[in-house]
Amino acid sequence: MSDRPSGDTRAGDGYVDSGFPDNTVPLRIITQPRREQPADPDPGAPGPARGRGRNEQRGTGMGRGVTMLPPALVTLGLGAYNLANTQVRQDESATWWAAHLSWTDLGRLLDNTDVVLAPYYVLMHLWVSLVGADPAPLRLPSLVAMAVTAGLLALLGRRMFDAPTGLVGGLVFAVLPATTRYATDARPYAMSALAVVVAALLLYRALDHEGADRWGGYALGMLFTGLFHPVAATVVVAYFVLTVITERQRVGAWFAVTLVPVAPLLAVLVLARGQNHQDPQSGTGIDTLLHLPQDLLGSAKVAAAVGVLAVLGVLVGRKTGLALLVWVVLPPLALFGLRSYANLFTPSYFVFTLPALALLAGAGVCGLARALPGRDQAVPTRQLVAGLAAAVAVAVVSFPALRPLSADPQTGEPDYESSASYMLGQQEAGDGIVYGGDRAATMRALAYQLRNAVSRPSEVYVVVSPEQDGTYTGQPCSAPVVCSEGVKRIWLVTTASTATPYAGMTEVEGTFLQANYKVTGAREFAGGLRVALLRRVSVKSAE
Repeated sequence: MSDRPSGDTRAGDGYVDSGFPDNTVPLRIITQPRREQPADPDPGAPGPARGRGRNEQRGTGMGRGVTMLPPALVTLGLGAYNLANTQVRQDESATWWAAHLSWTDLGRLLDNTDVVLAPYYVLMHLWVSLVGADPAPLRLPSLVAMAVTAGLLALLGRRMFDAPTGLVGGLVFAVLPATTRYATDARPYAMSALAVVVAALLLYRALDHEGADRWGGYALGMLFTGLFHPVAATVVVAYFVLTVITERQRVGAWFAVTLVPVAPLLAVLVLARGQNHQDPQSGTGIDTLLHLPQDLLGSAKVAAAVGVLAVLGVLVGRKTGLALLVWVVLPPLALFGLRSYANLFTPSYFVFTLPALALLAGAGVCGLARALPGRDQAVPTRQLVAGLAAAVAVAVVSFPALRPLSADPQTGEPDYESSASYMLGQQEAGDGIVYGGDRAATMRALAYQLRNAVSRPSEVYVVVSPEQDGTYTGQPCSAPVVCSEGVKRIWLVTTASTATPYAGMTEVEGTFLQANYKVTGAREFAGGLRVALLRRVSVKSAE
């Protein structure tokens, strides 16, 4: 029974009377403990020291739209210019191949190779079935993903530092040659970069709110980060550092939530361990690691310019700069250290580190502008002026590396488009075709170029089609004398050297061709591609 008069609604010691008669059981409300939020420190301090993401605009009047739209539009514009200018590259043909298969055949392919890219291939399968497989539509998902990445990166910089830093970091990212290169590449690298940035934003969203329900988004983002490309999952260490410097007392919650996507990712990696994979495009020596910046960024000058700004960003970014540094540096170092176990050290695999690098560059410029003497009210203006000047400078340095992206074919890429046109113009009924050198890549790439041909040479030495075999090459013929019966002319398409044109074939295939066919014409194409016409030698001629 309450000793307070009926109707007394005063609260004390957690006690509240309901206002009903004296025999009513009182209602006690146990208040939830609440941490006191520290007052916002000096807005000039970078990084999380400002306190849980508040006061992000810092008096600039820059809302989210103003911050994120310019980087997204610049990325979209540069990528759209190159989207349809070049033929589908050799690596991109693997995406088309997986996307054009039936669901059953795609399942066979993933059972043999590239199961780690299954989510991307499923997405592209759905996309290609709707819009077709011409170069521009095939690359459009990557372009959209990279443009969204640039916009969201600006928002991430806004959360980590301030709005001017986010805008400048996003613009630096937008003008990098690598951004345009992989925005026009029908491979999963742009989507892995997007997943990494989204997961970082969702991590901050969880850390900025007390409720446990906010962690689900981060867990999902982390899952997709690993599913779009397993190497990108190494960014989890940077997420750990972000958690420590933002909300140290919630590290346990972060760790528990991060374990959620580990099981499916490990399951995928276990499935992939026994599969065949495309060979890495880099070596294993220390020079490979040292050349990574220029190989990834497009040129040594771009790497030097962005690198200087990024180092400055590490110095002025304090703890937040350290987290971004881990994001940039740890994944390449980890994979380089593991190259003897599994060589995954390929520049394209580290595209997801570019957002952090660009954000460090933005933090360096804007941090330096913040430190210059002058009125505090003029700080955002100084940041924007200095940051935009730096972004323009990076764009100028990047321009020579951007120009080759419009070349067709691009440097080092075989000219499959021209070779297909040449062969179709010279073919006759009953012609066959065989492949040398890198057979899997050549068969995929040429199949893409011949996909709309009314008629094409038949596959002489393939007894089970690649579609049915769940591979890129199919099952080879074990008896060439039987498989080539009645075929008077065979086109040999090879990336092998002229000294060993039959390299890549089985020994019995190469021996049979040399003994029973004669080269009557050949043409060289860019990228080391060679197309030769072989005619069967009659028994009388052979004698």
